[in-house]
Amino acid sequence: MKIVLWFISLIALTALQGSVLNPVVVKGIRPDFILIAVYFFGAGYGDVRGGLLGAVIGFIMDVISAGPVYINIFTKFFAGYLAGIIDRGVQNPGFALHAGLLFMLSLIQSTGILIAYVFLGTVQFPDDLIYVAIPQAVLDGLFGGLVYLLVFRRKRDTVSRWESVLK
Repeated sequence: MKIVLWFISLIALTALQGSVLNPVVVKGIRPDFILIAVYFFGAGYGDVRGGLLGAVIGFIMDVISAGPVYINIFTKFFAGYLAGIIDRGVQNPGFALHAGLLFMLSLIQSTGILIAYVFLGTVQFPDDLIYVAIPQAVLDGLFGGLVYLLVFRRKRDTVSRWESVLK
C-alpha cells in the first residue's frame, strides 16, 4: 500500500514539476524533484523497488515530455537503484554523501540530455554544460541534502553482532 501511495505521490509531483514549476526556471536551471524523490524512495525501500519505480516514473516522464527518449528511464532507474545499494551498504550516510550522489546523478542526466540535443542541433554543448547543467546539478545536490536533513534523517543505532551471543 505504501508503494502505491509513493507512486501516486510521484505522479502528482511529476505533474507539479511539469506545470507549476516550469515557469519558475532561471536561465534554464530548475531542480529535478522527481530525481530527488526517486533517490530517497530507493534509499528507504531498497534497490530493486527504487530502481523499478524510477524506471516507471522515468518512462512516464519520457512519454509526457516529448524530449530525448529513454534518458529519464535510465537515470531515474539508476538513481533509485544506487540509493538502495548505498543505504544497504553504508552504515551512517550523511548530508555530504547524499548531496554528492545527487549532484553526480543530476550531472549525468543533464549531460545525457545535452548530448541528445547536440545531435538535434538545438544546444551549444560546452556553454550549456557549464552554465546550465553544472549549476542545476549543484542545486539538485543541495536540495537533496536539505531533504535528507529535514525529512529522511534517521538515527540508526549501532548493533553489535556479538550482542546476541554475549547475552
